[in-house]
Amino acid sequence: MRIAFFCPHSDPLAAAGEPDAGGQCIYEARVAEQLARLGNEVRVFTRRWGGKPAHEDICDGAAVFRYPMGPEGFLRKEDMGPYLAEFVDRTLLGQSAWLSRADVIHGHYWDGGASSLFASLSVGKPLLFTSHSLGLLKRDRVVDPTADGTKFRYDLRIRAEKKILDAADAVIALSRTERDALTGRYGVNAEKIKIIPGGVDTETFLLRLEKTGLQRELGFTTDFLLFTVGRLDPRKGFLELLEAIPLVVERLGAAGKTVTFLIPIGPERPSPEEAAYRDALLERAKQLRINSAIHWFNRLSDQELFQYYAAADLFLCPSPYEPFGLVLVEAFASGTPVVATSHGGPTDIVTPGVNGYLADPSDPRAFAGRILDALLASENERRRMRAAAAERARTRYAWPSVTSSIADVYRTVRGGGFAVH
Repeated sequence: MRIAFFCPHSDPLAAAGEPDAGGQCIYEARVAEQLARLGNEVRVFTRRWGGKPAHEDICDGAAVFRYPMGPEGFLRKEDMGPYLAEFVDRTLLGQSAWLSRADVIHGHYWDGGASSLFASLSVGKPLLFTSHSLGLLKRDRVVDPTADGTKFRYDLRIRAEKKILDAADAVIALSRTERDALTGRYGVNAEKIKIIPGGVDTETFLLRLEKTGLQRELGFTTDFLLFTVGRLDPRKGFLELLEAIPLVVERLGAAGKTVTFLIPIGPERPSPEEAAYRDALLERAKQLRINSAIHWFNRLSDQELFQYYAAADLFLCPSPYEPFGLVLVEAFASGTPVVATSHGGPTDIVTPGVNGYLADPSDPRAFAGRILDALLASENERRRMRAAAAERARTRYAWPSVTSSIADVYRTVRGGGFAVH
């Protein structure tokens, strides 16, 4: 099959630490790669900026094609709406012959969904949509702080999502939470929704069920090592995490134990927004007097990322809302249990007491409590949770299985299936 991905803001080959680089970019790259391994041809269409090449291969059979739109330089995904028509026009001009022979068009996030809708109407091809995050759910948990709503532009996003979902021939939901929101709040017919989670390359990550040796190799000498990672963005919940740290440190201290939290502090050359959030983190940590329990880090290399995942006793995901939670699956692949937000996709990934715990990160006492539940369990219980996390990654989230399910959806819509409105 010939498969087109539209994802204006999320370049699959974005470098770690770039603005808006994250789990969605990794998802797109890995799915495109695995689809190509199955004998398909995949072209990914994204915005060109920052001097990147117009064309770049992901692997044999999968490639990224970049087209400019709007102003020079980085453009927030929330601000792309006025320029999407330009992006589609440029893409169609450069790719009309290939798109006319494509089998399916797959939009990612609302900006990619809107672009895919324009393109699918232009070339008469089936439309698939993966939201990765839904505006209504995010608005429930993350309030727009601006008086005119220009921080997140929820109204535009939600209107666009409703139009895309109504037009789509099939919708891929990453979790049951997302599926329930699609049917209950967006009115999508359940018959055209397929739940297919994100995946992980289990062979890439370092699986360590015994942690102490690697911790010492990396220079960490406390009894416990806790890790979190993500771009420097309020939506990742790092400020909320800081509020739980004093409670954890105090309780562990009473038990004669010590802990180090590995927390990102952003790139060495942050954007103004990243710099403001970094300063807020540093100031709050100073106020709470917890810097002695924190190891701040800048951008990690792939090797450092894999080592931190594998060395950690726990991975922490304190996002107010997490659509899926790819970082949790990556932690599982490293043999690392998690304590994650109870809002969004993690409720599908985490089985409390088996491979981690769930808690509301806006409640520091509750989040700290679940961290302590995991750390103060017996060694046998902690070893069991590490093994359960690794097994969950291997059996449920390996990329070949995930991508095979996506390819089945493509074949169905290519043959005229789903499309229930």
